[in-house]
Amino acid sequence: MRVNIWTVLCVLTATVLLAVPWLELAGDGVALPWGIYLQLLFATGFLSVTLMSVAMVLSLRNPRVENWVGGLDRSYRLHRRAAQWGVGFGLAHYLIKLGSKQLRKAELLTKPEGYDSGIPAFFDPLHDLAKLAGEWGLYVAIALVAVALIQAISYRQFVRLHRIFPVIYLGFVLHAVVFMPLAYWINLTGAVLSVSVVGGLIASGLSLSGRIGRSRQVQGRVTQVQPIGNDVLEVIIEPGPAWPGHQAGQFALFTFDTKEGSHPFTLASAWESGAGPKKIRIAIKALGDYTSTLPGSLAEGAPVRIEGPYGRFDFDNGKGRQIWIAGGIGLTPFVARLEHRTAQPMALEPVDLFFSTRGVSSNLLDRIQKIAEAGHARLHVVDTGHDAPIDAALIMQAVPDWHIASIWFCGPAGFGDALETAFHDASLPRGKFHREAFAFR
Repeated sequence: MRVNIWTVLCVLTATVLLAVPWLELAGDGVALPWGIYLQLLFATGFLSVTLMSVAMVLSLRNPRVENWVGGLDRSYRLHRRAAQWGVGFGLAHYLIKLGSKQLRKAELLTKPEGYDSGIPAFFDPLHDLAKLAGEWGLYVAIALVAVALIQAISYRQFVRLHRIFPVIYLGFVLHAVVFMPLAYWINLTGAVLSVSVVGGLIASGLSLSGRIGRSRQVQGRVTQVQPIGNDVLEVIIEPGPAWPGHQAGQFALFTFDTKEGSHPFTLASAWESGAGPKKIRIAIKALGDYTSTLPGSLAEGAPVRIEGPYGRFDFDNGKGRQIWIAGGIGLTPFVARLEHRTAQPMALEPVDLFFSTRGVSSNLLDRIQKIAEAGHARLHVVDTGHDAPIDAALIMQAVPDWHIASIWFCGPAGFGDALETAFHDASLPRGKFHREAFAFR
């Protein structure tokens, strides 16, 4: 089973439930309301900083972590959700604290005389600094979540602002260490918090020093830039001898402009062994402010930094009957796989490729058809400009043995959601629908 946000939340919630000192809460009726308030305060604080630590570790682009979650695309999705949940629990923690002050003013909540919260007195001199770091860090973290959710904010600005998060995280760690009660430190929560915080601190250090992904970076050179229609730019790159090679379906992070930063693009060509300089191909769709400028700014001979390869969209190494579904620029991993199939001398499992597009030039369509024929795949092209959109019913009708196939999808998220739901409703096992979760914000 792949790790997802619900796995993480269930484990952390179970940890809190097992670690809460229930006997202390039940032992004194007078102290019960205050004890419940404190446990809610400490539990939300623990969940907040632990989830933020998980988010920091996931930002490392570590190959082992990538295997656990099923690819870097899913790792970043889990990173995003862990950060959002962490900020959400941080907000709940803050509101509980503010609410307790109002309840005490209204005499609806009373602190029992001599009640000990269990916060180590050793950290008393750091209380003011820790409160300031936690409160202002929360304000900034909420703003960063908003920036990530507002698509109108450019990717460049999102990346620049996102670099603040490791600093904010250090403030959250200080707040947690200073105010976490001793009962949490000597319990299961203490072990979980310690491990996660150590991982988060390491990730923060690597992020702030610019070392994340550095060991997987190579310097390449653009050898050809060519528009191929439908606002798509084909770029051929010579990655140099340090590039380790890749599997069809993987992607990499490309930096053409250090001021802009890296962008993920699927590797649209197979990597085959042999003598001579190797080349890789990517196809860039003009979808944003930066990608729209590349046709006029990217030239042959330009340097490019490549980091990767990443991703686990690997077609199960071609095992069994398969159906491929591509939406627009989501065709690229399938082109790479078709090139890989073309080079294979053995008999190949049957594949049906459904390509959904809105308007496609005859030259590009001829090229796709030739690649599909060479790769022994049956091609179905649906032009949504005048044809009905692709849905599960159309695919089931075109491929009668769909129920024994694995399905591979790459394209717009809403398109994939609709197909996945329809196939699962038709009794396709969940493990047989594979998709690229290509969203880095």
